[in-house]
Amino acid sequence: MKAIMLTIASAAAVGMLVVSLFDKISDFNSTSRHRRLGFLSHKVLYDPQTTVFKPPLEYLWNGKNIYYQTALATDPTPDKVTRHSYQTMYGRFLLPYYHQNPTMKMLEIGLGCNMNYGPAELWEAEYVERCVKQYRGSEMLKGINVLTGDQGDYGTLDRWISASGGNFDVVIDDGGHQNCQIWNSFMKLWPTIKPGGLYFIEDMEVARHDKKRQPQAPCDSNVIVPEKLKEMFDVLIYEEYGQQRRESDIEFMFCQADACVLGKKLDADPASVWWNKS
Repeated sequence: MKAIMLTIASAAAVGMLVVSLFDKISDFNSTSRHRRLGFLSHKVLYDPQTTVFKPPLEYLWNGKNIYYQTALATDPTPDKVTRHSYQTMYGRFLLPYYHQNPTMKMLEIGLGCNMNYGPAELWEAEYVERCVKQYRGSEMLKGINVLTGDQGDYGTLDRWISASGGNFDVVIDDGGHQNCQIWNSFMKLWPTIKPGGLYFIEDMEVARHDKKRQPQAPCDSNVIVPEKLKEMFDVLIYEEYGQQRRESDIEFMFCQADACVLGKKLDADPASVWWNKS
């Protein structure tokens, strides 16, 4: 029996939600199993001995419920499905993406210090270095590439990109909730997303709070991330933004309570992005 671990996402200070996928099918080679089975049903996740399998396409129409039920079975249960309802965007977008890209490269900002992990190529970034030192060298961080520093600092972000090589399939921002931390990270990390990749931003419900509007160059206190995303949304929707739409590398934007996910165009040209010219 071969166990495949997939890190779905973590909640800062709560930990990683890890899904264990038990591959018991012996009739296919490993490549065929990835392509034809992908994820097994959540029933298999709970009972590794079961021989009942559901079609992989279930992750296309039932991903939200699968993510939710799997998260509820995790101890501790992440606040992604208790205080928040992030099963909506992760179930609809991350699970199908992983099904198509089982070796995806993911960066998550907000490591947390109570976590379990899975593979692909996973990079985790954490502001509090002592949190990382606490577990460095332990089984908990085995196989995990760890970055430290302030996500709002351009120098730190450049160092992260250099160390990791960039070229991420997925970025999840569950780090500091300051507008300038989120926005500076986006401005630096979005260009490193592969064509067709995904960028998730969590916890934007507090964006208008005064305490979340501390300036951090080149971002100032007037920046409110949801308002910046609305500007991008307008370009996607209104025909008068035709030229900007053609120059934009954003294919879609999906927003739910507290969070959004942006998808990059497959033919994205990073040298011609209207919102990143200033």
